[in-house]
Amino acid sequence: MHAVSRLLVVPILAVTLGGAAVVAPIAYPVTRTVPVTDTYFGTVVADPYRWLEDGKAPDVRAWAEAQTKLATDYIESTPSYASLKARIAVLSRTSTTRRNLTMRGGRLFYDRTTPPEQQAQLVVRDGLGGSERVLFDPATAAVDGAQPAIGSMEASPDGSKVAFTTQFGGSEDETIRVVDATTGTMLPDTIAHAGGGESPVAFTWDGDGRGFLHTLWPKNADGTYATAGILIYHHVLGTDAASDTYVFGKGLSPKSEYALASSLDGSVRAAVVADGDGVHASVYMSRARAPFALVATPAAGIGDSEDAGGAFVGNAFYAIAKKRDSRGEIVALVPGGSFETAKIVVHGGPYVPTGVVPFRDGFLTKDVDGGDGGVRIFSTDGSYRGSLPIPKISSVAALASDPHGGPIVFGYSNYTTPRKWLAFDPVTNALQATDVVETSPGDFSNIVAERVFVPSLDGKVRIPLEIVHAKNVARDGSAPTVLTAYGAYGVISQPYFDPAALAWLERGGVRAQAMIRGGGEYGDAWHDAARLATKTVSSDDLAACAMWLGKNGYGDAKHLGIIGGSAGGFLMGLALTRNPELYRAVVAQVGIHDLLRVELTPNGAYNTPEFGTVKDPAQFAWMLKQSPYHNVRNGTAYPAVLMTTGENDPRVEPYMSRKMAAMLQADSSSSLPVLLIQRAGQGHGIGNSFDQRVETRTDIDAFFASQLQ
Repeated sequence: MHAVSRLLVVPILAVTLGGAAVVAPIAYPVTRTVPVTDTYFGTVVADPYRWLEDGKAPDVRAWAEAQTKLATDYIESTPSYASLKARIAVLSRTSTTRRNLTMRGGRLFYDRTTPPEQQAQLVVRDGLGGSERVLFDPATAAVDGAQPAIGSMEASPDGSKVAFTTQFGGSEDETIRVVDATTGTMLPDTIAHAGGGESPVAFTWDGDGRGFLHTLWPKNADGTYATAGILIYHHVLGTDAASDTYVFGKGLSPKSEYALASSLDGSVRAAVVADGDGVHASVYMSRARAPFALVATPAAGIGDSEDAGGAFVGNAFYAIAKKRDSRGEIVALVPGGSFETAKIVVHGGPYVPTGVVPFRDGFLTKDVDGGDGGVRIFSTDGSYRGSLPIPKISSVAALASDPHGGPIVFGYSNYTTPRKWLAFDPVTNALQATDVVETSPGDFSNIVAERVFVPSLDGKVRIPLEIVHAKNVARDGSAPTVLTAYGAYGVISQPYFDPAALAWLERGGVRAQAMIRGGGEYGDAWHDAARLATKTVSSDDLAACAMWLGKNGYGDAKHLGIIGGSAGGFLMGLALTRNPELYRAVVAQVGIHDLLRVELTPNGAYNTPEFGTVKDPAQFAWMLKQSPYHNVRNGTAYPAVLMTTGENDPRVEPYMSRKMAAMLQADSSSSLPVLLIQRAGQGHGIGNSFDQRVETRTDIDAFFASQLQ
C-alpha cells in the first residue's frame, strides 16, 4: 500500500570519481496518492499516481518543479559536478561539425555547427572546392531568444533550391520553408504543421523544381491541428499553401507515417507508408501525376516509419526488402508492378543494407554488420564493384552522390575518431581527402575501443558489445562503467564519436554499448526476437552484457550504471524492475514506463506494433507483466535512479517519468536517490540547443560519478 501525502527522508551517500564520500540527506517532495483503479478483462489494476498525468494542473506543475529543483540541487552539490561541467563544456567545443549531407546539381548541402553555436545552420557549397555559404541561420529567426532547430531538408533535382523544416522548443511541430540556393534568398513559401513527433515530415520535389509533395496535419474544426491522419498534398512554389492540392492518404490508417521519394526527372514517385512505429510499410507508386497505386504490402518487409527503405535508381525504386531474407535484399519496384514480379537486383547476404544512394552509373548500399558500418558499390544492374574503405568498429557518418555525375562523398567516425569526409571517383576509383575533417579539443590517443561477443542468457545468440576505455583502466571490477543500449523498433545502434565522453574516460571510467535484440543490427529476426510478448528479451540481453562486464574486470554490480532514452528509457525501466541487483545506478531519459496508459497518449497508437495494445486480452496479460510502473515492488532495494523528461515532448508524455519516479520514491527500500528532472522549453531531446545538451550531459555524468565509485 502507498501512504497518502508522506514525506520521505532518505540519507544518501554521494561519492565521486576520486573523491571522498559525502553524506547528503534528501527529502523528497510530498507526493499524495489517490485511489484510482482500472479493470482490464476482469483484472483490477491500481494507479495511485494518475493525478500526475495532468501536466497543466497547478499542483502537478508545482510538484514537477519541486522534484526538478531537488534533483538539480542534489546533482550540483556532488563533488564532481563543477569540474565535470567545466570539462564537458570545453570538450563539447569541437571544430565545426557537418551533418546530413546531400548533393544535387553539383552542389553539396548540409547542416553546419560551430560550437558553442546553439543550433546548426543550413549551408551550401558549389562543388567540393567551393566555399561555404549559409542559406539559413537559426539565429536570425529566434523568437524570444529561442532559436529554431532545423529538421529535414531536400534539395531540388537541379540544386537550385532547398526545402527544409524548422521547429521550436522540442515540440517537433515542423514548418516547411524554401530557400534559393544561388542567392540565399528565402522564398515566401511556408507550410506550417507539416508533421513531426507522432508522424515525421515527408516531402519530395517535382522534377522541374517548381513544386513538391508534402505531408500536412488535418485541421480541426476549432482551428487547431490533429496529431493523427496526416495526408499528402502538392504545393506549387509561389502560391498560398492554403490552396495546396490534396494528393493521397485519405482512407488509410490514422497512424500512417510517410516517406516520399521521386525519380530525378520527377516522372515516377513513391509513397512508403508505415502503419505505426517499428513495422514495415506499404509502397505506393505513381507515374507522372497519376494516382498512387499499391505495389508492395508490409509483408514484403520494406521501409518503416523512419525511412523509405530505398531510393530511385533511374525510374525504378530500389527497395530493401526483408521478406525472403531477414537481413535484406534489394528489389526494383516500378509503377504497375508488384513485389512478387520485381527484379532482385542484389540478393541477401551477410550484411544488413540500411540505405540506397544512387550515383550516375550505379548505386551504393549503406550497410551494417551487427552495428558496424560499411558501404558497397554496385552497377545499376546489381553487379558488385567493390567497397569503400570504412575502418572496423566505425559507422558511416555521411554518404552522398549527385545522380547527374561527379564524386561520391562519404564519411565515417568511431569512438576515438571525429567525422571526416573523403571523395571517391567511381570512374577512376581514385580516393582523395577533403577539407571536412573535424577535430576535438580532447586527446583520444590513450583511448581504445574493443568489440566482443557476449553469449545471451537464453543461449541463442552472441550479442555485440563495444567497450571504450583508457589503455591503463583498472581491470579489477572497480572502474566506474556506464552501459547503454536501445533494443527496439529495429533501430540499429552504431559506433559514434562523442567528444564529451573524454570527461568520463580520462577519470578512469568505462563506456560500453550493447547491440541487443529488439534492434535491427542483424535484420528483422534480431528485431522480432525482442518485440511484443518477447520484449523482455532485450533486458535479458542487457543483463548478460552487464554480467560479462563484471566478470571480465570492468565495472561490477557496485560500479555499473546503465542509460537509455525513449524506447531505451523503457528498457531502463525493465532492467531496474527485473534485475535491480545488477546495477548501481540507472538513467532513464524520456522513457515509456506505464504500458497500460501509453496507448491513450497522442503518440501511443503509433507504438502498439512494438509494445502491444491493452485492447487485446492476450496482449494485456503480458503488457501488465512488462510495464515498469506496474512492477515496482514495495520494499525492494532499487538502484539509484535519475529520470529526465521535457515538458514539450510530443513522443513520450512527460507523465511517464513523473509517475515512475513517484512510485520508486515511495517503494524503494534502498538508501539510494530517485531523482526527476523535467526541463521547460525542451521535448524529446530533438533540436536541443548547445547549452541544453551540455547541461543534460553534465547532469548525467555527475549523477553517475556520485554513485559508481
